[in-house]
Amino acid sequence: MPAARAASARTPVWVAVSLVLATFAVFHGARVVRNLHKWHWEDGRHFHHNREEIHSLADCFTKATAWSGGAEATYRPLSASVYYFTGRTLFHNRLEVYHSINAAVFVLNAVLLFLVCRHLLPGAWALVPPLLFVSRLAHLQVATYTSLIDDLSYTAFSLLALELFLVARRRERDWLLAAALLAFTLALLCKEGAVVWPLIVLAYGWLFDRASAWRKYALVFVPALAWATAYPRIVRALYPEGTPRFALDLGPGRVLERYAAYLLTFFNGLIEPVDPERAGFAMARRVAALASRPAVIALMGALVVLELGVLWRARFRPASVGEAARVAAFGFAWFLAAVAPFAAVADRLFMRYSYFGHAGVATAVGGLALAAQRPLAARLRSGPIGRLPFFRRHDAVVTSSAP
Repeated sequence: MPAARAASARTPVWVAVSLVLATFAVFHGARVVRNLHKWHWEDGRHFHHNREEIHSLADCFTKATAWSGGAEATYRPLSASVYYFTGRTLFHNRLEVYHSINAAVFVLNAVLLFLVCRHLLPGAWALVPPLLFVSRLAHLQVATYTSLIDDLSYTAFSLLALELFLVARRRERDWLLAAALLAFTLALLCKEGAVVWPLIVLAYGWLFDRASAWRKYALVFVPALAWATAYPRIVRALYPEGTPRFALDLGPGRVLERYAAYLLTFFNGLIEPVDPERAGFAMARRVAALASRPAVIALMGALVVLELGVLWRARFRPASVGEAARVAAFGFAWFLAAVAPFAAVADRLFMRYSYFGHAGVATAVGGLALAAQRPLAARLRSGPIGRLPFFRRHDAVVTSSAP
């Protein structure tokens, strides 16, 4: 069985759903309501392209998914063609329905993150990551633009795949593993960024599972390898020669600068409370200015080195890394993997690219918070307050449910 254990006193799902909805309402509710009938510039492009090119469900998978003269050549049949074909057929492209669906998936993703974190954090601590995740101001566009269903949907299927995989490992159920691989495949058909999902699973196995289970982890790379083989051929078949593609910039300093920007967007205090598109910027200006500083780039590099060190010690000196530190390391590895495809792309520094990676950052913060709480609880137990009956009862619950 995997080393990570679910808490004995689990927080009910309905509590998580209620708190996620309340947090979403506080941080995004007013903007989402004002946005329900708003037409964004990409909406018309998607509607026109779908109406002109997609006439059946088969067309969704055999026709180009980016409008002529639009973004780089991509193949996202589920989040582009199927989504808008269904909307055109069922509710005649009514914007308020699209926006409501996006908002619902935005909330669903936080609930899925809670289910994943119940495998990692004890009791109510599993609520910390989803509440942080759903409250990030950097995700404003993801929550309000119909076209960003690609980010929402690939994140949803990736989180579902991760939850299914963790349950499969706990219960030793091969059919759940197959379901996880199916969900991962659907994520790949929503957006290319999902291809890094096996690395997140591998990080979990490295930190929490036994080495003898390596075959289970090798299987998760099969859909990714199949997709990586087929994807270039599909793009070449669907798009004319010369269609713009993503340009890569793998200079270490530039990659670390982009990583730093995506990490800094997690902090709400650095995000201007405006629509990024209307304000004329893709990345928050304060974030872009900070991320370009040599000291911040060096700090980002130091965090990566620290992460590698923790991963090494967790596997080869397991007694030196506690469970809370493993959760923090897993969350940061998740962030590094999730953002990797976007950190390598030149001249496309967009806040929305941090969305799936921020689920990992939120998980890491949950692990760090738990690690910081335990010494404090130990000090309280040793003092006068530790002799109070209420504290003793509360402490018994916490210790029994720790991973």
